[in-house]
Amino acid sequence: MVKMWRPELETLPREEFEKRQLRLFRRRMKYVIENSPFYRRKYKEAGVSPGDIRTMEDVRKVPFTTKAELLRSQEEHPIYGDFPCLPADAACRVFQTSGTTGVPLRVPFSKKDWFKNCYEQFSYYVYAYGIESRDVVFFPFVYGLFVAWWGLQATMEQHGVTIVPGGGQTSEVRLRSIIDWGATVVCGTPTYIIYLGELAKKMGIDLPGSKVRIVVTAGEPGAQVPATKSLIEKLWGAKNYDDVGSTEITNFGFECTLQKGTHLNEAMFLPESLDPETDQPVGPGEVGKLVMSNLCCETAPLLRYQTGDLVKFVYDKCDCGRTFLRMDGGVIGRADDMFTFGGVNIFPSAIENFIRKVPEFSIEYQLVIPRQGSGKRLTIKVEPASPSISGEQLKAAVKKFVDDVVYNIKFTPQVEIVAIGSLPRFEGKARRIFRES
Repeated sequence: MVKMWRPELETLPREEFEKRQLRLFRRRMKYVIENSPFYRRKYKEAGVSPGDIRTMEDVRKVPFTTKAELLRSQEEHPIYGDFPCLPADAACRVFQTSGTTGVPLRVPFSKKDWFKNCYEQFSYYVYAYGIESRDVVFFPFVYGLFVAWWGLQATMEQHGVTIVPGGGQTSEVRLRSIIDWGATVVCGTPTYIIYLGELAKKMGIDLPGSKVRIVVTAGEPGAQVPATKSLIEKLWGAKNYDDVGSTEITNFGFECTLQKGTHLNEAMFLPESLDPETDQPVGPGEVGKLVMSNLCCETAPLLRYQTGDLVKFVYDKCDCGRTFLRMDGGVIGRADDMFTFGGVNIFPSAIENFIRKVPEFSIEYQLVIPRQGSGKRLTIKVEPASPSISGEQLKAAVKKFVDDVVYNIKFTPQVEIVAIGSLPRFEGKARRIFRES
């Protein structure tokens, strides 16, 4: 049965969505000009005002906001920068980005944003996944400054869901806790969830026979990589749902029970998919860069923020009844992760999809991208799934894998088999791409 948090908003016709989003965008633009020195300066230089925004086409008159700008603002005006709209002492909760692409960005949340707006955002997720107050949710990680899971946990607590914290435990103890507490929902990155699933098999724990019925994954594109989603659902015997967002712009995407793409929360955000070269809107089903605008945040709302994600929008009404637009395949990849090799645009998630289909390979891998002009081939490092796999079996698996990559992605990789356990394991975001200098 499909459940919706705000059915009156989640099923709005497209024309009504746009009217509402334009009204909220103008209101938020007025708010940031009045309260944020960063945006007041930025929009004065651009010569734009809320009164100029009468249509969706007019939104493109508003300049983008970039992470580089926010970091520069933070450096020049410690500790949060001059882009927030509230003073530093209004912060109720603070987070910072993981810093995997540079210096971490600090982001404050006011009491209203944390207890009201975050609750509203994540309630769409809780209802879409089919999570109920009778569920027992296990969070298998140590919390820190990274925003992941804080908001979802806090929201589920307010909905009366039982929370079992799994911080400060080994992976083995976490698996036993999942069984002992009768967890029905487990959250984590795709990489760590798969690791737990493989470890459970080694420990003789029957996860598919457990009470776990939902696995929510975030932090990596894996939940929308078909082979990865399939592997997770097989290992856990549960449905795997996507959760998309970032520390800067907060969470904005969720998957419904029909699993036909990742819905964007258009009740609280204005999403755009633009050509990376021309900054013009791309058509349905075409790859574009994701640009998001907060429509409800009060502490540090970002307007026309370039997330760095690459997506494909689907505007058709979902079979679940929602008219929120969807991202086909979720976040396809990061603009800064996508690379060109041999004249081919390559997304790491596409390579992952084929690696996860090879039973002779373990779940871990690395991509080593050679320096342009070096004459070297792109190298993919993989481990055997088991010591019992013979050299001949690995040779055949490598050949089939390379053939699949050549046929589907149009380049020929070099595959290097490395010792079992030699590639790093990750509890949080996995780093698997290495560029040679």
